[in-house]
Amino acid sequence: MKRSVPFQRIAVAAALAVAAVVVPVATTYTPVSAACTWCAGGEYHALTPARILDTRNGLNDVAPLGAKPLATAANTFTIDLLGLGGVPASQGDVLAVAASITVVNPTRSGFLGAYAAGSPSVNSVLNFGVNQNVPNLTILRPGANGDVTITMTGSGSGSAHVLVDVFGWWSTSAYAAAGTVDNGDERGARLITPATPGRILDTRQGTHLWQNSDRAVQIRGADTIGASPVVDIVPNSSNVVGVLINVTAITPTVPTFMSVVPEDTNGVAPLTSNLNVLALQTKANLVLVPVGSDGMIHVYNANGNAHLLIDVMGYMLKGEPEATRTGRVVPLTAPFRAFDTREVEFGAVPLGPGQAEDWSFANFAASVNVGGVAVGKQSALIGNLTNALLTRQYPNVGVSPSYLTACPGVCPLSGGIPAYSNVNTVENLAVPNMTLVPYGSNYTVRVFNARGYAHYILDVSAVVLAD
Repeated sequence: MKRSVPFQRIAVAAALAVAAVVVPVATTYTPVSAACTWCAGGEYHALTPARILDTRNGLNDVAPLGAKPLATAANTFTIDLLGLGGVPASQGDVLAVAASITVVNPTRSGFLGAYAAGSPSVNSVLNFGVNQNVPNLTILRPGANGDVTITMTGSGSGSAHVLVDVFGWWSTSAYAAAGTVDNGDERGARLITPATPGRILDTRQGTHLWQNSDRAVQIRGADTIGASPVVDIVPNSSNVVGVLINVTAITPTVPTFMSVVPEDTNGVAPLTSNLNVLALQTKANLVLVPVGSDGMIHVYNANGNAHLLIDVMGYMLKGEPEATRTGRVVPLTAPFRAFDTREVEFGAVPLGPGQAEDWSFANFAASVNVGGVAVGKQSALIGNLTNALLTRQYPNVGVSPSYLTACPGVCPLSGGIPAYSNVNTVENLAVPNMTLVPYGSNYTVRVFNARGYAHYILDVSAVVLAD
C-alpha cells in the first residue's frame, strides 16, 4: 500500500454534543507498500486456535530466552511465523496471519509493536501496565524469511513474557490459483463482509458467565438487541463460516481469562485465550473465530463470574464467486500510523465528553495500490485503535470508565449514544484494541468518546476490498 495522499480530520455533530475542533490536513507520509496482487488472494483460512510462542515454558522461544527485557530504548526479537500452528510453511502461500499477542507479568509499563522482519514500523499492537496480562488481536505480515519482529519498550528496566496464538491466515493469489482445498471446502476461501456493527449479547439483561463455564452464542441468523433490532445482522446461512466480534468482559469478581472457540468446551479450558481481565475491570478485545457446525460460537470463562457483551463487526463467507473482489483483504507490509491526536499535525487536541469527529480517508483510499496499480474500491479498514490518554473533565472529579466507538460515518444509536463500543478506557491508562471499521459515505470514519477528554491513535494494518 502506498500512502501518497494525507488524511484530514474534520469536526462533526456528535451524538450528544459538537466537536468544535478543526484540524488542518496532515503532512504527507512516506509510501508504504502492500503485499500482493489482490485479484485472487486475500482469502481467509481459519485454523483451530493454537499457541506458537510461550516464553514462560520455552515453546518456540528465541534469544534472549525466557522473559524478554524491557527498557526505555526498544528491545527487539524475531520469531518464526510460518509452519507453526497450522500456518503453511511456504511464504509463497501466506499473505498474512491473524494472531493474538499477549504480554504476561510485565515488571514495567510499556508497549509492544510487531511487523514483518526487515520492515521497521512505528506502530503499537498493545500497551500494558505493571503486572497486567494484556492481549490484542493483530495482523502479522511475514518478512523476507517468513519472520516477524516484535519490539518492546518499557518505562524503565524490567521484563515481560510474551505469548502468540494464531487463529487463521490470508492466502496469496498464487495459493488460490493452485486450487488448494481447505478443510473439505471446494476452495477454502473466506471473504470478510463488514457489518454495520451491532450488539447481539448483553448478559447484564440476564445471568453472568460463571467460573469454568461456557456460554453458547448463536451467530448464524443473529439479530441485534435493543429497541430497534437489526434482523439477521449475520445471515442465517451455512456459508457463514466465521465471525469478527468485539468481546467485552464487564467487572469480573476475580482476575480471569476468556476464550472464544467454535465448539462447546465442556468445561475444559482451551489452550488459547482472547481476553485477560483484572477483577472489577471492563475490557474488550476483537476476536476472529470460526462458527461451529451448529451456527454457534462458545465463550469460556476461567475464574469468578463476569458479565459479557458481544458486538458483531463482520463475518466470513465461503462459496463466493471466484471473480469477486468483495471481502478480500490486502494487508500492509507493516502497520502505519494513520493519526495520533496528541501530535501537532493532528491538532494536539483531545476529543471531549459526548463528542464525535470524522476522519476522511477518501484521499487515502484513492492512493492504495499494489505494484503501482490502484486497487480501487474498498469497504473497510482494519486497524489498532488505542485510547492513548483519558483525562478528567473536572479537576476534582475522576473520570468514570469510558469508551471509544469507531463508526462507518454515522454511528448507530441506542438511547442517543452509539449502540456498541470498540475500546473501553480508564483514566491515565493507554488501552488498545484491533477493530474492523467499515467506511461511511465518501470514506469517512467517525470516532465517538463517551466521557472525559480522550487522545487516541489509529495504526492501520489492512484494507478490505469491494467490487
